[in-house]
Amino acid sequence: MFGMNEIVGLKHFKNALPNTLTVTSRFYTLQGEGPFRGYPAYFIRLAKCNLACSFCDTYFDSGQVQTFDEIFADIDRVIAEFYAKRNMPIPQWAQGPIKRIVLVITGGEPTLQSNLTAFLERANDVFYHTQIESNGTCPIPLPDKTTLVCSPKCLEKKVNDVDTAVRYLTPKKEMLARADCLKFVMGVPEQNRYTPYSEIPQWAHDWTQTTGKPIFVSPMNIYLREPQKAKERRAMRNTETTIAERSYIDEVISFWEPGLLDMKANQRNHEYTAEYAMKYGFILNLQIHLYASLP
Repeated sequence: MFGMNEIVGLKHFKNALPNTLTVTSRFYTLQGEGPFRGYPAYFIRLAKCNLACSFCDTYFDSGQVQTFDEIFADIDRVIAEFYAKRNMPIPQWAQGPIKRIVLVITGGEPTLQSNLTAFLERANDVFYHTQIESNGTCPIPLPDKTTLVCSPKCLEKKVNDVDTAVRYLTPKKEMLARADCLKFVMGVPEQNRYTPYSEIPQWAHDWTQTTGKPIFVSPMNIYLREPQKAKERRAMRNTETTIAERSYIDEVISFWEPGLLDMKANQRNHEYTAEYAMKYGFILNLQIHLYASLP
């Protein structure tokens, strides 16, 4: 798990000012997973989560309160910087009042912030598509045009000082009814130990049979250490990191960085998840942005 990932609840944002969100990072990349995989995408990662998954590979402890206007002003600037660094003109489809890219809101757990609904309503006038990824435990109303990717997670407890997944947390019924798809992270079963991440729970099989909506499965990536740039920066300073640092350092994780990933364990997880997808007709996710060394 990267970062401290302090567990918070809805009360953490109860005094949030209207038309604001607490943003950890924002960056322009390719969507690596889910129904818009491979599409150019603008990501906004919101701060804080109500869970602390041991395999989590994102930082979302810190955040900066931004107004909706500030967030939208950042979008054009960040996209322009992406192309400027590559000495490329900004494509017509990535600029203007309606951008032919996907806006992805993720976290942490973005539904902890009740202002998110109003933000998405405004964002739907700017982007061809908007998507939110949620663990499904904090139901909030969402615009009809927004795609909800529900990514259930497990309850974890300490067993012999090791974070151990106990059972899947079933999303709230409102979120399951609203979800456009489900996405699960999967890993190889461990010997002599129950590992819920090696199976998709029966309620999810029932959900896809009943609704006809898809389930995506992603191999769990096992890390040997933190990404080097993020580790070095954190060692150099004890002060609060900036949104720019979190966006351009913490978010860049490359599958090709030597010594970063446990390649043998990852090979097992990839092969196992692919076989599981073939067995049940699910869709295999491979986090393609990591292979392109993009945020």
